[in-house]
Amino acid sequence: MRPPGCCCGRPARDPAATARSWGFDWSCGDKPCPAREFPDAGTMHRIGDEQRNVIDQAVEAALKLPGMAGGGKGARRRLLVTNLNVRDGRILDGHPSIDPSNYAIARLGELSGRFTAFFSNDPACFEPAALEDFDAICFNNTFGVLTEDKARQQGLLDFVRGGKGFVGIHAAAATFCQYPRYDQFPEFGRMLGGYENGGHPWGPKETITLTPEDAESPLNAPFGGKDFEIQDEVFQMKDHYSRDRLRVLLRINLEKSDFGPERRILAERRADRDIAISWIREEGKGRVFYTSLGHNPHLFWNPPVLGHFHAGIRYALGDLAADATPRPLPA
Repeated sequence: MRPPGCCCGRPARDPAATARSWGFDWSCGDKPCPAREFPDAGTMHRIGDEQRNVIDQAVEAALKLPGMAGGGKGARRRLLVTNLNVRDGRILDGHPSIDPSNYAIARLGELSGRFTAFFSNDPACFEPAALEDFDAICFNNTFGVLTEDKARQQGLLDFVRGGKGFVGIHAAAATFCQYPRYDQFPEFGRMLGGYENGGHPWGPKETITLTPEDAESPLNAPFGGKDFEIQDEVFQMKDHYSRDRLRVLLRINLEKSDFGPERRILAERRADRDIAISWIREEGKGRVFYTSLGHNPHLFWNPPVLGHFHAGIRYALGDLAADATPRPLPA
């Protein structure tokens, strides 16, 4: 197994510094780590001590919520996180929530003891040899066609279908496509459970009410079976989204949220009144967790939401059992 501190296997130059920076040491010995070419994937120095303290407190509170201590046996899992954003072949900065969310993910793993997060924005991470040492990969607000290499694209699918896991956060549903085209890698959209291609009917500053649909799921335990309000940008799913292929965990409660005619709602979503926010599904022998939450930074110091993320990550890692049997929209 590769030593901690570096996902390419070489010991970091300063292990103590690596531990202090939660694995965001971008050098390996005297050579740059090939799996860490772009240091944007986890530049925690861009968030200050005050924000770190707020996130630390929220993570600690999240891990004390009901159901957060259950399951999980054996060795700590390994999660590879990328937040690569690409448009027309150019690398972009991405969502403002990326830095606090990277830190929150790292701390969830560290404080729970259930996983270690490694971060990279190098498309070479999709090579089978690079993926083999990880239990799951997380697309944290990724965007665009991350790689056009068909072998690497297939390597990602094979990784999940072979028994590993995939976590998609927010703009992961706008990945491996570039509006107005959605045909660059349609197998990814099918694996994820849907592509975001219907605009944003609710903006980041608007309040919506969410309903935890599966009260028995450990991923919904932090919400205590109650509806809750939240502010975040909402995605609509069209291509490849079907309740025949996934198990919805959270959806927008349209009785308690503004669903007026001025909203930019897809015709099929206005007809079925089904705007899902989080779900899980099985892909071959593997596990997929997706949530459209995560545009706004403040969600990453919201304890129940962090608990939901943590349980979803653990599900994808194979560290937490959950029923992924598809089921229809409740009457």
